[in-house]
Amino acid sequence: MNAPVTVQTPIYLDYLSTTPVDPRVVAVMSSCLSNEGVFGNPASRSHVFGWKAEEAVENARNQVAELINADPREIVWTSGATESDNLAIKGVAHFYHKKGKHIVTSKIEHKAVLDTCRQLSARDMR
Repeated sequence: MNAPVTVQTPIYLDYLSTTPVDPRVVAVMSSCLSNEGVFGNPASRSHVFGWKAEEAVENARNQVAELINADPREIVWTSGATESDNLAIKGVAHFYHKKGKHIVTSKIEHKAVLDTCRQLSARDMR
């Protein structure tokens, strides 16, 4: 008979909710959140802090675009998963509205996806 396996360190399995952050990302984020870093509002173009933050955001946009072979104008930053789901679903529904009024989904989708699909359904998109 085999001996029981003992786990010394817990194993995290809730990656649906959040994930550990890569140390390289932590380093860049830390530099952006300190007084010595690029902590300004990238939409504030009336001062140097905003200029530096905007430059950092645009550099990140270019890096992501290059990584996935996209045009930087195709990279859109959102506040999180729900906003991303809404933007994608509503964008596709609007783009294809003349071709049909059906979106296929299932009950196992995330609540943000289901809520958006229900909202579109109420507007005659089925």
